Amino acid sequence: MGLGFLVPAFLAGLAALLVPLVIHLRHREWERPHRFPSLMFLRKIPIRTARRRRVTDWLLLLLRAAIFAVLVAAFARPFFTRRVTPAIATPARAAVILLDRSMSMSQQEVWPAALDSARRIVGSLRPQDKVAVILFDDAAEVVQPLSLDHATALAALNGATPSARATRYAAALRTARQVLATANGAPGELFVVTDLQRSGLAGLAGLELPANAEVHAVVVKPVSRANTAVTSADVQRVISGDKSQLLVAARVLSRELGAARRARLSLTVNGRAAGSREINLPPDGLVTATFDPVPLAAGRARAELSLTPDALAADDRFRFVVPAEQALRVLLIAPADRRGDETLFLERALSIGREPRIALERRSTLDSRALRGAAVVLLFDTPVPSGGAEALERWVREGGGLVVAAGARLAAHPGSSLLLPATLRGTIDRLSGLGGGGSFGEVSLDHPIFAPFKEGGGAALGAARFLRYPRLEPIAATGAEPGAGSEILARFDDGAPALLEQARGRGRVLLLAVPLDGLSGDFPLQPAYLPFLRRLVSYAAGHQTAPLWRTTGETGIVPAGLLDPVIATPGGALLRLASDSGPCTVVLADAGFYDVYASRAGGDPLEVVAVNPPPAESDLTPADPRELLLGVKRSDSTAASTLAPPSAAEHEGRQRLWRLLLLLAAVLLVLETIVANRGWRGTALWKPS
Repeated sequence: MGLGFLVPAFLAGLAALLVPLVIHLRHREWERPHRFPSLMFLRKIPIRTARRRRVTDWLLLLLRAAIFAVLVAAFARPFFTRRVTPAIATPARAAVILLDRSMSMSQQEVWPAALDSARRIVGSLRPQDKVAVILFDDAAEVVQPLSLDHATALAALNGATPSARATRYAAALRTARQVLATANGAPGELFVVTDLQRSGLAGLAGLELPANAEVHAVVVKPVSRANTAVTSADVQRVISGDKSQLLVAARVLSRELGAARRARLSLTVNGRAAGSREINLPPDGLVTATFDPVPLAAGRARAELSLTPDALAADDRFRFVVPAEQALRVLLIAPADRRGDETLFLERALSIGREPRIALERRSTLDSRALRGAAVVLLFDTPVPSGGAEALERWVREGGGLVVAAGARLAAHPGSSLLLPATLRGTIDRLSGLGGGGSFGEVSLDHPIFAPFKEGGGAALGAARFLRYPRLEPIAATGAEPGAGSEILARFDDGAPALLEQARGRGRVLLLAVPLDGLSGDFPLQPAYLPFLRRLVSYAAGHQTAPLWRTTGETGIVPAGLLDPVIATPGGALLRLASDSGPCTVVLADAGFYDVYASRAGGDPLEVVAVNPPPAESDLTPADPRELLLGVKRSDSTAASTLAPPSAAEHEGRQRLWRLLLLLAAVLLVLETIVANRGWRGTALWKPS
């Protein structure tokens, strides 16, 4: 048993024990003279008197001192503690090893050093210490939970390999916090074995860790941070006559080389060498290398750029996929009485450009056979050809896109159509207005059609002038009636609708009141005409340009409607995803090419996805170890320990010895009063002569 005090500062009151002693030492007898008539009849007796300067009444002194001592002890709040053995007083530790396996750790000398550091941490643990192993990049994986099996932890470390993904310390620390929640309150130690790349610090602000968890940064530094990387590529497919060619320009970034150096950059297309370049790399900077045109087949092509390898070879290769040449088939339905130049600007604008390439086909009739394989039907100021309305309605609901460019002809026949989201109410004439015609007013720049004009390009739309255009009256939404749910995407400056959209089944209908010829305005002469018209047709077709490459850590979407998809990863593994009515997704964890098949992995894949490491991983700039916990909060451990000893306040609160001490002080006061009143103080001693 041990004795403790909750408020030990009150023990300073023991100095009050000097008070009774001082009182006893300073006590003296004072003689009072008395008048007496005569001393002749009294016998003279010699009396010796002395002043008391020593303690003579020890019992009274000890009682008074005990009263002071007991009161001081009561205010100090004493309690008894039970002595424990050292094995119980020092609980076992919970060590969590967080090994960074991001792309930057794959440098030649860094990864072996990181494994050695992690093994040394396991070797320094006591047999009663638990250990857990977490591997992390932009996500964290617990390869071994807290366990006393140190051999399994070493095996998990030996089987670890670096990935091609980014660094995120926040993901690792969150996972470590969950692991420590199973430690039953044991002191936790987090060992982060990493190159401490600065790009991985994002997301740490606001993260909480238990108050009893210590974080140790085990930094593994490379010998040199010099690095070169292929960061991106400009890719273009061009048509020269009846041949297709590929133009590639690669961007190479160098950092901290110390001095300029030369390197070789090679291009491979479909597994065959397609060209190489000798490039001069600056100590720090970006270099663009352009290759000669490469003949390309009509189908899809996978290409790869390779740079002379350095210490970090993972970013010296860059992959991309050139999609097969596909054209959007657009059926142009124009009135028979049109002038030759009336659709001239429209046709030329649609024929320019490659992303996507548009195959324009003029027709005067519509039926199911003509609509088969078409992406967009463009009605240029003409109603639906007779006999084709029903087929067109069915085609739109199945996913087709209908664009109606209303003009003077449609406006001359006011009324509504089941296919249109608005009713035509004549023509608005702006010839006599101020400013030389109307212009665009309110425009939904967040809509995909106006995406080219969102970043400062709205002024290009405002430069166009319109002299005459149809008046559109949107049809009110009335449940399931045709025309319900139409949306105004753009208005003229007088508030009249300029562009309306309506969803029909899986397709959409776009009604345009903006003149597309050069007679009713100058829009075809403005720079905004070409991008607006191409985006209008692409959006109506539901066309989305697929990226040439993706980044590790992203989520890839398998095409909707693909039954029983099978994905071949760059490492050769096969993934069979659960198929349902919606699209399937897969995390792109490895750098390389992912092949998507239907039912079985064989033949030509339905889709190929090129995946590259994140560019930020090529920047090897380290952070200060103190930044690892910058913004991280400390909180009480959520897991209460059943083995943790009670606190001093809990001990004292259970025993409450101060009450007994106060009772003892009261008893001593009574005894002191009795002893003091019995007259046991010092008296003069005398002897008869």
